[in-house]
Amino acid sequence: MILNKFLARLVWVIVLLWSKTIKFRMVNMDVRERFLARGENCIYAFWHGSLLMLLQSHHDSGLLIPVSESKDGEFITRVIINFGFEVARGSSKRKGDKALLSLINKMRKGKNVGITVDGPRGPLHKVKKGVAFLAGVSKTPIVPVAIAAKRFWTLNRSWDKLIIPIPFTEGLIMLGDPIYVSGTTEQEIESIQKKLEMELIRLTRTAHEIFWPQTETQA
Repeated sequence: MILNKFLARLVWVIVLLWSKTIKFRMVNMDVRERFLARGENCIYAFWHGSLLMLLQSHHDSGLLIPVSESKDGEFITRVIINFGFEVARGSSKRKGDKALLSLINKMRKGKNVGITVDGPRGPLHKVKKGVAFLAGVSKTPIVPVAIAAKRFWTLNRSWDKLIIPIPFTEGLIMLGDPIYVSGTTEQEIESIQKKLEMELIRLTRTAHEIFWPQTETQA
């Protein structure tokens, strides 16, 4: 327990210092501003491999993030809390109802949610049903989020191919247009899954091409 606290704190310090060397660019942030102006919240949806850059660029944002009840999830929770995010524990397999209720209750109080839509274990870049179901139940729009970096490493041994920006490079965060969900029927959920997946692939390619124009990217 003490070791986990220490390691989580160490990760936070390292990543926070690392982030100060990155020059972040924000694209299409007017999407977020429109929600703020109307006093409405949303669900930010992104690939699991984008998580490090989003922790770096959005620390102390208070964003609510669901994390699994696994042992790995316990460590991730400690790291995320250090960055100033809130956490709802649970997954589709363990205590899922508890996590869903926690998310909905906090969203009704105005909290925005961030979800790694292909997490926690993959498959890579395959949107799962949870985000569409949550959006349908809470009647909250989904905002796709993509990241890119001018110079970066990819953690190829991890299933999510985690993107790690090289110190002193440029990073980019791009928002897509909101996706609205009309209900929770199986047909609607599957339709939103496909739509969000295609949009995240397109948005990631667009973000990448800002730094690397006219090059092919792997979705």
